[in-house]
Amino acid sequence: MSASVTALVVVGAVALVCAAAYGYLLHSPRPAEPRLGAPVTVDTITVDDRSRAYRAFVPADLPPGAPLLFVLHGSQQDGKTIRTATGYGFDKLAERHGFAVVYPDGYKRGWNDGRTAAVTPARKEDVDDEGLIAALVERFRQRHGIDPARVFVTGFSNGGQMAFRLAARTPERIAAIAVIGAGLPTPDQWAVTEPRRPLPVLLIAGTRDPIMPYEGGEASIFGFQKRGTVLSAEATAHAFAEVNGITEPPISWPPATLPLNGSGAEGPLVTETRYSQPGKAPVVAFTIFGGGHTIPNPDHRFPRLMGRTDHTLNAPAAIWDFFSEAMRADAPRRPRQ
Repeated sequence: MSASVTALVVVGAVALVCAAAYGYLLHSPRPAEPRLGAPVTVDTITVDDRSRAYRAFVPADLPPGAPLLFVLHGSQQDGKTIRTATGYGFDKLAERHGFAVVYPDGYKRGWNDGRTAAVTPARKEDVDDEGLIAALVERFRQRHGIDPARVFVTGFSNGGQMAFRLAARTPERIAAIAVIGAGLPTPDQWAVTEPRRPLPVLLIAGTRDPIMPYEGGEASIFGFQKRGTVLSAEATAHAFAEVNGITEPPISWPPATLPLNGSGAEGPLVTETRYSQPGKAPVVAFTIFGGGHTIPNPDHRFPRLMGRTDHTLNAPAAIWDFFSEAMRADAPRRPRQ
């Protein structure tokens, strides 16, 4: 065999290995898009002289005074990709339960969150993402009659850090937050004031997250590109419980040794830990044992490089159940505006 032929064989073998690695580690099959009773719209809004894009699903029969839900994507994502990454779960819930859902695009695929170590262009250029959320709330109030007192924020990864910033800086504008794959920055890492006002909070974290360490410590991109230190998942939940004035011990269910998939096979187990007390805003933390930097849902698998995607917990449904609970508890105290 000549040297040139040998080289071609080697190149071909390397290409096959690379293709196989890509297929296994990076490929993520796209779920089937649901049939909805209204179109998903794409629009822009100008904030601080910047044109900002967003996607939105507004049910055709949206009632007056309906809730508004923001879903904030992770770094290097956008509104389109986070909509897919949640298995279109929030769209289906919005149609079923009568609320509007908005998927804004972060500036250059990232958010100006509350961490000093953040390196997104939005952080470097001090983009007004708080202003973006406020402007979108006002637009949807004017166009669709949503209730400004029932605005909820869900965030994943960098979007989860942005939700933490909103909880710290503008808690009066939002009714509750849900965060997936993000821990609170340690006190020395806050670029803004830490959360100090009670707010219902739901947290979802995987114990084998390769980016956001479940036990706390240095967040990084697979050990590279450090992103500052964060609290552990447990300490994050405890910090919010403390802000909310909850002094009673949390209750967890089920015990971590029980599989939830009914098969008895090994796999991610899910436990729910609830910090609650009469008259106090609750904190709920879901732990995905064996779960990665992913969004648990029944319809979409993240790339395997991000760790294991749990399908036993339907995160969009759990999040909306939590927000619905917050609305019921808050109804006597926060009339529609």
